[in-house]
Amino acid sequence: MMTPFMPLSEEELQTLDEFLLYGVENDEGMTLDILDGYLHAIAIGATSLMPKQWLPAVWGETDSMMPPMESIEQVNEILGLVMRLFNSIIAGLETEPREFCPNWRINNYRGKEYDNAEGWAYGFWEGMKLCWSDWQPLLQTPQGQAWYRPIALLGEDGFCADQDALTKTPAMRGKLALQIPDAVVAMYEYWLPHRRAVHERHVATTLQKKIGRNEPCPCGSGSKFKKCCGAAANLH
Repeated sequence: MMTPFMPLSEEELQTLDEFLLYGVENDEGMTLDILDGYLHAIAIGATSLMPKQWLPAVWGETDSMMPPMESIEQVNEILGLVMRLFNSIIAGLETEPREFCPNWRINNYRGKEYDNAEGWAYGFWEGMKLCWSDWQPLLQTPQGQAWYRPIALLGEDGFCADQDALTKTPAMRGKLALQIPDAVVAMYEYWLPHRRAVHERHVATTLQKKIGRNEPCPCGSGSKFKKCCGAAANLH
């Protein structure tokens, strides 16, 4: 039986990946690996963010909750996949031992495979920027700086003077990627005492429901679904 926190299947990941690549008209929309990093930052940070604060950026929008779609059914499907991806990140990190299962790419270079976490790290940085000041207590500690370093080297623009030299080859970038799992778990545990975990799970569960046009929009805007994420203007 499917639950709100069940990880996406390979088929569902492919559906979401293809929608992000071909179903979003805005060139600023996220790819799957960027989205995954973005959601990890939102899931583990100090501040609980409502979907209305982070959903528009997924589609490359500034204020539109969802991109143009063909039907309410498609809105429900894509929104459900995004939220299940978010939920599964939370659920994995809540287990013992912690589970970190990123959706990033694997590159083949000269007969060897290397983890390519550049898009993922960029997405994580974008997620952090939603509440950058709230991350400062962690980033101002030596431990926090060490945890963030591999993510910043791969994903943050202009992180340090020798950034290009430290990320020059696929092997060097792959080695940095392998440092990210432990770093993310450490950051999650650092912020855990500060988070309102019950609220997080409530929001995630609420967003799994099939939505009627006259019901309150689950993004938290306060409007009816038909006047927000499901607005007729957003449907082809």
